[in-house]
Amino acid sequence: MTSSSAIRHFTLTFDRRMLSHSFRSMRMTQMRRSFVSSSLSSSDNGTTSENVNANRKAQTVRLQRFYVRPETFETSNFSLSKEDSRHALKSLRLRVNDSIEVCDGQGRVKVARLVDVDARRTDATFEMTSEMEENFQPFPGRMKWDVVCACAGIKGERSSVLVEKLTELNGRTLVPLLTSRSGKIGSASASGKTASGGSSSDNSFGRSKRRKDEDEEDEETGKELRWQRVALAASKQSLRAHVFGIEKPVSFNDFVSSTYFREATCRFVAAAGGADFAEKLRGVKEAILKDDDENTKERYGLIIIGPEGDFDDDEMKVLMDTCETISLGDLRLRTETAAIASLSIAQMITNV
Repeated sequence: MTSSSAIRHFTLTFDRRMLSHSFRSMRMTQMRRSFVSSSLSSSDNGTTSENVNANRKAQTVRLQRFYVRPETFETSNFSLSKEDSRHALKSLRLRVNDSIEVCDGQGRVKVARLVDVDARRTDATFEMTSEMEENFQPFPGRMKWDVVCACAGIKGERSSVLVEKLTELNGRTLVPLLTSRSGKIGSASASGKTASGGSSSDNSFGRSKRRKDEDEEDEETGKELRWQRVALAASKQSLRAHVFGIEKPVSFNDFVSSTYFREATCRFVAAAGGADFAEKLRGVKEAILKDDDENTKERYGLIIIGPEGDFDDDEMKVLMDTCETISLGDLRLRTETAAIASLSIAQMITNV
């Protein structure tokens, strides 16, 4: 073998050995990483499985929840509505001495026991139990989210789907916004003075009857009454202690000049070309976690969704001057889709 052949043979042999060594090293590294990952995953899965099983067990013994008026909590005995009595007696087949949860829709929850049923099984009388003290459940989450939506133009059942999903996603309130391109819901119009905005802590079920009792000038439309029924039904289904609120329609000018608008912790308006919504929300969450006054300061955020056809130029200029514009992607979304998607993102990032 010549010297050049010997050198070439040595070089090839060395390269093969080095390559084999590299493959073995890479394989060992991958195996170690896989072991660590599987160990962590097994640990996480163990904890998660325990939580899931505990929650599944709790659901099997959880009492059925019914909503009652706040003044019911001041009495010892009360009757459910005809509809709820029929549901309790015929669908749930409750018997005397069976218990239920009652909630005032504003955070108060207590246990009541069925004590009497009429002969036709259409009226159920309950007694507040003394075994369990009244429990107050604060509104869940670090941040309360209100959706301000120009929803007058939403057709058919799509508006009911909007209310249902915002309720299930733990939104606090829907504020119907009247704009130049979404101008009227019932007797409230974008230029009229009958609409008023803002969020209240007691915008709960039964609002329509209270309005009628108070002889308010505005007459609620079939759409508004349907929204309230949908919100109540979705609140029951979700076991909310705070019923989702439906505000009276508010004109654009009244909304942006209100104290409710100015005092919001954050204000976002959905607009094509806006900033990364998730990134903005991470900044909001970081600021909340750093705030020492977290337990005493009410925080609420506004998510503003325009009508089909968008806000006009003047409205958009006002919003761009007073709110942060955020993007929900490159596709054109329906009004209700944008509202549901934005609330989903906000809840996932700030409140989980």
